[in-house]
Amino acid sequence: MTPSAPSLPNHWYAVAHEGEVDPGPLVVRLLGERYVLFRDEQGRCRAFHDVCAHRAASFASGWVENGCLRCPYHGWTYGADGACRLIPADDPGTAIPARARLHPLPVQQASGFLWLFPGEPSLADADLIPPLPEYDQPGWRVVRGEYTWNAHFSRVVEAGLDTSHAPFVHKPFFPNRNDAAVGPLTIHEESDRVWTHQQVKPPQRMGLLKYILRKDRPFSSSTLTSYLPAVNRIHLDFNWRGFQYIYFASNIPESEGFTRTKWIGLRNFLPQSWADGNSIRNTVTTYEEDRAVVEAQPPGPSWGQHAPELLLASDHLILAYRKRVAAMATLAS
Repeated sequence: MTPSAPSLPNHWYAVAHEGEVDPGPLVVRLLGERYVLFRDEQGRCRAFHDVCAHRAASFASGWVENGCLRCPYHGWTYGADGACRLIPADDPGTAIPARARLHPLPVQQASGFLWLFPGEPSLADADLIPPLPEYDQPGWRVVRGEYTWNAHFSRVVEAGLDTSHAPFVHKPFFPNRNDAAVGPLTIHEESDRVWTHQQVKPPQRMGLLKYILRKDRPFSSSTLTSYLPAVNRIHLDFNWRGFQYIYFASNIPESEGFTRTKWIGLRNFLPQSWADGNSIRNTVTTYEEDRAVVEAQPPGPSWGQHAPELLLASDHLILAYRKRVAAMATLAS
């Protein structure tokens, strides 16, 4: 990250879906740095900086052998604790230097993701990982995916907090631009999140939804949440037979101008696998519509723009998010 956009290292970031590391290695980017993930012999995920202690090679084309990470350049072998256990070029019995080691980073598996804490390890409290209690619960069907944005992560998060753009950006679901008024919003804040709940006119029944939802529903509702600094949770209630959909997205700040989103979608209706494609298509279509707008916004963090933006009553959730993340960035700088 540049000096004008300080990184926020002392937070948990979901950098991979849990099934992406089996056993690895997987190299990920976060806050301008590269990290490598792999699983040890017990199946636990391990994380290190993606830099071999020997010649600074990447582990991207390396491999996992007997629960150890092997470098593709000279075959150095690292155990789950990061200590080097084998240097093939040395004669058997040669002492391995103490400096021949990688330093582990905190990593946790939760809610279908692998969460990395790139900051001060003593601050890595696993209880602060954003929750997704519906994951792996009976009655919820899971789909997942990822996509990328040429934009700062804050712009991506704010797209998921915007309460008034749907009739203009997501026209297939919300075709009536003349009915875009947003009622008063109550903004809630806790130490780790901001959120609001709103009732909205029900979206058009697209795809499989037109077969299972009543046409004349008076409203739907949505709860829009950001777990600070980079996670979105959008919880939709269709106001019909308890049908709900949850979109949970980790917006990974790989660099100041590039964000990778790893997302999970959960629905408590149509639990059959043949309905997964419809859920994925709806999510990807929504992303593509948002991306066209988000990537055209000014670069850099939304809270640090030199040209002021005019935020109105319908933007109060975005304003709350900006204030909180700006304060975090100030502490981190």
